[in-house]
Amino acid sequence: MALLPILSAPHPVLSAKARKVRPDEFGAELLRLLDDMAETMYAAPGVGLAAPQIGDSRRILVADPGFEGEEGARRKGVDLVYMVNPEIIEASATKIKWEESCLSVPDLSQNVERSDKIVIRFQGADGAEHERSYEGFPAVVMQHELDHLQGVTLLEHSSLLKRTRYLQKQKKKAGGR
Repeated sequence: MALLPILSAPHPVLSAKARKVRPDEFGAELLRLLDDMAETMYAAPGVGLAAPQIGDSRRILVADPGFEGEEGARRKGVDLVYMVNPEIIEASATKIKWEESCLSVPDLSQNVERSDKIVIRFQGADGAEHERSYEGFPAVVMQHELDHLQGVTLLEHSSLLKRTRYLQKQKKKAGGR
């Protein structure tokens, strides 16, 4: 397994809508990528990572919403899921507000309102179809990662002023380039 570089906003791959994984792309190579993404996510550390964050513009994500808080280290891997071509097929009208952060938008946190309960249909690395329900914090994690597959980062959930200030600060850090 290998650690992969994580792109930072405003990289263009992060703002592009990811494409579906084709049937011929399933198999050992895809599984290896998912394993590498999981290793990268844990090392960051984070609870989710979408393929566009590592420069791959396909509908792929890994998440482990149990890898959070005081129990995180003990629960590492228990809730780990690999999702290919995920789609939300149900979302509750009940909302939850959560302060989110993002591996691709370092040094920024933002309160985001999301559905409290969702159901996702996805494929595994072998192409088999699955459905899974999430509620509370795990639902927030999944919706955050699915945003990445739509080309939406935490910056798009921020006010124009907050987004502009953040991008100016990042430009200064990069030496004004």
